[in-house]
Parts: sequence; C-alpha cells; structure tokens
Amino acid sequence: MNLSTSPVGQDVQIVALDADGGLALRMSELGLRPGTVVRVTHRSAGGRVVAVGSDRFALGTEACATVRLASVS
Repeated sequence: MNLSTSPVGQDVQIVALDADGGLALRMSELGLRPGTVVRVTHRSAGGRVVAVGSDRFALGTEACATVRLASVS
C-alpha cells in the first residue's frame, strides 16, 4: 500500500520511501520517514492531504506513490 491507495482517515505507518534526490530530502524535511505514523485526511486533485502529528500538507501523485505503508495495529 502507498499514500495513493491508503484509505482516508486511517492511521498508517511509513515502511519505506522509494524516492531519491531532492524528493527524498523534501519528504524527510516534512517528517515523512520510515516509522512515522501518518493519516490521509482527504484526496485532492490526484494527490493527498496528509497529517503528520498536528501538521497537514498536500502531496502530489508522484510523491504519494513513493511512500510505502503498513497498517497500524
């Protein structure tokens, strides 16, 4: 599962990032790292709005596809 296919409103944990270069750096700056729990709050024009703690931000389709996830038990 990745952020593009993650259900809205469900907590999920980042397992890996399949990004490199500038995209990987930016994702890390946003707090998107393996082990982080995130939630898709809603879909937006092909991308997603993602919650990391109390922060919210939009990610495009390309970025969402690089974030591999696992369900939080």
